[in-house]
Amino acid sequence: MSKSPTVKEIKKELTELGVEFDDKLNKDDLLELLEDNTSEEDGEELSETYSEQEEPKQYVVIHDFKDLKDNDTIYIKDDIYPRRADAVLSEGRVQELMSGENKIGKPLIKEQD
Repeated sequence: MSKSPTVKEIKKELTELGVEFDDKLNKDDLLELLEDNTSEEDGEELSETYSEQEEPKQYVVIHDFKDLKDNDTIYIKDDIYPRRADAVLSEGRVQELMSGENKIGKPLIKEQD
């Protein structure tokens, strides 16, 4: 199963191609713009790039918390983290939430099985 590109990845590709776009466009519109601006050969190359990448890790909340670094989003035990599927997580942030090195002092998320 190939991975669908993130909004950030699509915007990066469009920028590299020199295509101007509105930052407020949704993912589907950005993807359509990218497809319209890549030749079939480039599109195949792009598709191969995304299919070779591994699926993003999924996390589940193991302790209720308010995410102070995500507009104070409240997460309840067993919620999926992050709530927004297009959210970009830094490895440092994931480690902070998976360890006790946060304001609550205990792990808040774990990798989903």
